[in-house]
This record gives sequence, structure tokens and C-alpha cells, in this order.
Amino acid sequence: MSLNENEVYEIQVYTRKYQIGTCFTCQKCLYCRKDLTFENCHCNKYEKPTKNNRTAEVRGYRGLCYDASNAQPFLKEFMKKSNLKFGYEVNLATSFYCSLCTACNSKISRENNKFGKEIKKEKDIIKSEVNQVTELQLRISIKNGKEILPSILVNWSFDDIKYNDLSTKIEQLVSEHIGLTFSNEYFLAYKGSSEVGAGTLLDNEITFEEFLKDYKRYISNNKKVMIIVTMKDKKKDKKKREYKDDNLELEVTSEETEEEAPKSKSVKTKKKVQQ
Repeated sequence: MSLNENEVYEIQVYTRKYQIGTCFTCQKCLYCRKDLTFENCHCNKYEKPTKNNRTAEVRGYRGLCYDASNAQPFLKEFMKKSNLKFGYEVNLATSFYCSLCTACNSKISRENNKFGKEIKKEKDIIKSEVNQVTELQLRISIKNGKEILPSILVNWSFDDIKYNDLSTKIEQLVSEHIGLTFSNEYFLAYKGSSEVGAGTLLDNEITFEEFLKDYKRYISNNKKVMIIVTMKDKKKDKKKREYKDDNLELEVTSEETEEEAPKSKSVKTKKKVQQ
């Protein structure tokens, strides 16, 4: 009789009490190695297996003290399926002792190791993201008007790097090359040294956090990171200041004019009375 894969069949599972002499997850007898889902045996399966009461067919077995609160996901699912498949009706919420054949034990061990490696990998990724960068290897490019200075290679170390720490380092470097300069006199941006375009603005703590993430990504791909220092146009700033100063002078002059203007005096005259 062939079964249609598209049809659903109802299978009745008979309940049975779990016996310590059988593998919980495959129902093999741990004395004679018979598969008890298809055949019976006359072994005393209520007795715990030992070297003396096993046949040569059974090389070994493993005892499992199952505790759902500490079990890994694969083992939980494996035990749950076995409990339903063989009709044990064991309360898996409580800890209990059972036996496993060497094949099932090896399968569980492989899956547990695989799960452990995945967890370790995730932790390493999180740790890598959380760990603060303590060293920055950068190319600094300074643009002063139409003049572009040759890139400067720097290697800066920090105990606990913050945005202000990097800003101070750059301010000192710029001052060394073009004269005394303050951080409010230029813009900062960063990009991969081989990338085109203006780069990404670097001007506060939030953009600095993104810079650190991108820096790690660049370095992991063996790419250099460049910080572009673009000096602000002093002529435009001067014109803005002059415009503001002119407006201020106009306002002050207007106020002074109003204060100095003589006030008109009212003159009283007496009318002559004709008699």
C-alpha cells in the first residue's frame, strides 16, 4: 500500500511507560539492541543497564539527567518529539533521568556543540561591536580654499576615545600645518580613501559613533580611512560679520538720533480783551 504525500493520515499513538533500559529518543533496547517500535524482547528493561547485563550487540549507553531549565533548544525539541512519538506522557517540565543509546547521544552532542559555536559567534560579534576603538590609523586631508595639502598619515592611540578627543587631535594637527586654527573654523568629513565624493559629515557625538562603526568595517576589509578637513571661507564669514556690524551701527545711530532730536515746546499766548 502506497501513501499519498498530499493526504493527511491519522496515526494512533499508544501510551507506554518509559523504561530505563530503553533509549528515550529511539526506543532501542539497551540490552539486546532491538528496536522496540517494531518488535518485542524479553529483557528486564526496568533495570538500569550495566556492563554485566548487556549483550555484545550494545557497546554502551549514556545516562541523561534532563532539566528543561538548563537544556539547549535542540535537546528540548528532541525530547518533546520523542515524548509524543512514543506516548511516554512524561512531564518534561520537571527534571528526570533517562537513558540514551550511543547514536542518539552523539546526535545530541553534535547539535549542542553546533549551537554552542553559534552562540559564541554571536557573542564575539556583539563584543566586537561594543568594544571601543583604542587606535585610529587615518589619512588627514586639509583643504584650505583652492589649496589641498598632501595627505598626512597619523596613528593615534586612545584609552577611551570620545568625539572631543579626536576633535582636539585634529585641531592640533591642522594648527601645525596652516597656523593657529580652531575647530569652529573648518568642517570635518570622513570616507574610505579610495571612495569618491565629499564623504560623511563628522560634527558631533552621534555622527562620531557612526564613524567608529564604519571605521571598523573599513579596517576589516583592509581599507584606509580618510578624514577631510575643509576650511571655511573666511571672506564669506567676513562679509557676514561686516553686514551684521553695519546693521548694528544703523540701529545704534537711529536710536541716538531719536534721543538727540529737540523736543518741540508748547508756547502759551494770552489774547487781549477789547473794551
